[in-house]
Amino acid sequence: MRVVELNNSANWESIYSTNINAVSVPMQNGTNLISPIPEIVVPFVLDKFILAVSVDTDVPTDSVWRFAGYINQKISTGIVIGGGQDATAVNGRSLFLDRVNLILFQKISTSYAVSIRVPRWFPRAGVNVWQYIGVDDTSEEILFSQEFANINFKLDQIQSQL
Repeated sequence: MRVVELNNSANWESIYSTNINAVSVPMQNGTNLISPIPEIVVPFVLDKFILAVSVDTDVPTDSVWRFAGYINQKISTGIVIGGGQDATAVNGRSLFLDRVNLILFQKISTSYAVSIRVPRWFPRAGVNVWQYIGVDDTSEEILFSQEFANINFKLDQIQSQL
């Protein structure tokens, strides 16, 4: 059974790209205060659960630093208390620097949002997000229905032998 074809570039769609700089605020004593890059929110709701994410920044090429932050899946619960937002971070996944990170989120909702947090000392963050648009038979519902069909087929075979 074919599940997904991740190695086919035609199955990937670029959905978000940004390049954000930390803000340098001059102080009265002549120094600068660096305001870290805030949480990067992909500005739309997603319904595909396989993503690829890359993060790059300006670090020395001889650096051994490889951690690029986290990507968070946020599911809307529909529960609002005190007029606040109802989105809840469900899954956080680590990201590696200068590499395409494959992210497989659980299909626990029909749609979700994502945000990316980079380390506070990054002077710049370039973020690219792709979604997998190929055939995706990874849902438990599809797998369950196929198993159910196999069981029914076997039961029919047994009944025909009686």
